Amino acid sequence: MTESNEAADPGLVWTGPKRFRVRTAAYVDPVVFAREMKRVFESNWVFVAHESEISEPGNYKTSHIGLQPVIISRDDDRQIHVLLNRCVHRGAAVCREQRGSANLFRCPYHGWMYGNDGKLVGMSLAGGDAGYDSDFDRPEGLVRVPRVESYRGMVFASLNPDVKPLVEYLGRAAWIIDNKLDASPVGQIQLRSKPIVARYPGNWKFQAENIVDGYHFSFVHEGFTHLQRQYQDATGDFGVHAGNDSPADVRRVRSRGRNYGTPNGHGLTARPVADLVPWLEGKHGAYYRELLDAYGEERLKMIAGRSTASIFPNLGLIHHQIRVWRPLSANLTEVTVYPYDLVGVDEEINRGWLRSQERFYGAAGYGQPDDTEVFAVNQQGLSATAVDWLILERGLHAERDEGGGDWSGQPGGEVPQRSFWLEWMRRMESQEEQS
Repeated sequence: MTESNEAADPGLVWTGPKRFRVRTAAYVDPVVFAREMKRVFESNWVFVAHESEISEPGNYKTSHIGLQPVIISRDDDRQIHVLLNRCVHRGAAVCREQRGSANLFRCPYHGWMYGNDGKLVGMSLAGGDAGYDSDFDRPEGLVRVPRVESYRGMVFASLNPDVKPLVEYLGRAAWIIDNKLDASPVGQIQLRSKPIVARYPGNWKFQAENIVDGYHFSFVHEGFTHLQRQYQDATGDFGVHAGNDSPADVRRVRSRGRNYGTPNGHGLTARPVADLVPWLEGKHGAYYRELLDAYGEERLKMIAGRSTASIFPNLGLIHHQIRVWRPLSANLTEVTVYPYDLVGVDEEINRGWLRSQERFYGAAGYGQPDDTEVFAVNQQGLSATAVDWLILERGLHAERDEGGGDWSGQPGGEVPQRSFWLEWMRRMESQEEQS
């Protein structure tokens, strides 16, 4: 996948023909964390919102690009803006709500006001001897993030004005996004439910690696696999985390399909449905037959399958959810799960998907609580810094070059994780901000 650096100082990532290891410091060192906020997050595309969260003029949402707070707003002309959430006067955050609707943002410190397009529209008590001179250099308004683009309603932003076009950056990851959204007969999703939020005392890269890790499920979620055997479909809808399979059967199902790693650090798992008959003849057969007519058999197998994406650096797609991880420090991360609805389907289908999300990813579920606990245990173990390296060599001998910089392997292998780390290393070692 890359040229060897075995003959030189391997730095934080050690690669070779049969070698791929990551130094402990990459997860625990505050100096490394500060550098990656600049070189990985602030110089790159970062997912900040879905358009359905700001569907009407005046709607806004707050988010972050790394540690930088931002406001995503839709102005009266329906244009989307991403603005640094910092008053240009004395630096206070001008918006403190997660979501809402407003024509103006008013700074809580001295009352300066900004339109929903970011323009400065009012300065309190501006005149008189205690105010500002007639030739005062009046700021234009909130600082705009220089690059904002959307792909199928998914809004990305970058502090780097020279970042490459979003579609080029997504590459093969756009294929996973398309498969997810085309489960809607009209190709659209909406974020309607409240998100599920969790924090864990561990590094953000554990979550980026984990969402496309097919190796851990039978171990981290072993208790859940036993519940599957006992309660069968009561543990999930639409074939998600459901059934009476043994742990061996779970591993066999999860070995189907291919994993992919891309040159921009995205990790993907494509696991198509093996047999469409249960879907076409099941309770919601009319829905799947409509998709069959629209896309054909092979494409429907992918759409109905279990594709997953870790889009570098902060976005995950799995089942019917958008997952975002927000780094807070080298050993603290916030994860937000946004269940989404498919536009144009029966309400019963969306309700069933939401129940599945709650059962596995909710605070009382088995999926996300298991994973975040493991991330905390990982970080605890890395306190043993006398052990220098973590091993990411699973499936290295069986990788396949797919062309265009993409590589693939079996779902239980670590192709996605290796691609993540190669892109991370490229950005961290560059002397210049990257596009």
